[in-house]
Amino acid sequence: MVPEPLRRALCAAALIALAAGPNGSAPANAEPPPVRMAGKFYTIETTAAHYNAGSGEFATQAPVHISRPGLDAFADRAEGNARGGVAVMRGNVRVHDAGGRSSPQGAGAAAATLTCDELDVDAKADVYRAVGHARYETATRSAAADTMILDRKHHTLHLAGAATITDGDTTVRAEVVDADMARHDTVATGSPVVITRPAPTPKPPEGTSSPPSSVGPVATPPP
Repeated sequence: MVPEPLRRALCAAALIALAAGPNGSAPANAEPPPVRMAGKFYTIETTAAHYNAGSGEFATQAPVHISRPGLDAFADRAEGNARGGVAVMRGNVRVHDAGGRSSPQGAGAAAATLTCDELDVDAKADVYRAVGHARYETATRSAAADTMILDRKHHTLHLAGAATITDGDTTVRAEVVDADMARHDTVATGSPVVITRPAPTPKPPEGTSSPPSSVGPVATPPP
């Protein structure tokens, strides 16, 4: 009689062998195991990469996820130096800032999303330079430009080239826009600078009342 612990071990080994397929090879549709590289300033996750543990240099040959507390960035590929905290992410770049307590911008920071074609990451300075179809969005604010520099530590956003920023109900368009996101302060330069906001609702003249929104049935006087 086979002891129970040994029987369980044999069953587990059989299941592993069946999953591996003939000759112990992995199934054809099996996903490659993730590669995880933890640096001082961020963590890199992908399925195919070259990494030099001595220098910290890395390059991915597959979609990549770079993360740090409160921030997750995704791209088709990336290269950089994990020790120095620098990276260049290329292709379908998406950055999600969780905001709130986990954000270096402070407990009151709103969650935000940044998308672009290419992103230069300086995690040590907490500065991100987005190039190509750059767009930044929160629940109440959006911005777009050819080039965008997000400084999370100092709460600033620099837009250059066909720059547009909308904060609440006000939109500013210019060649260059610098915004202090904490103070909702914007400086626009270049020609032309266009600022738009909805026209205010006109008030009725004093001494008059607004017409009723609906009219009820009208009584007909008796003959």
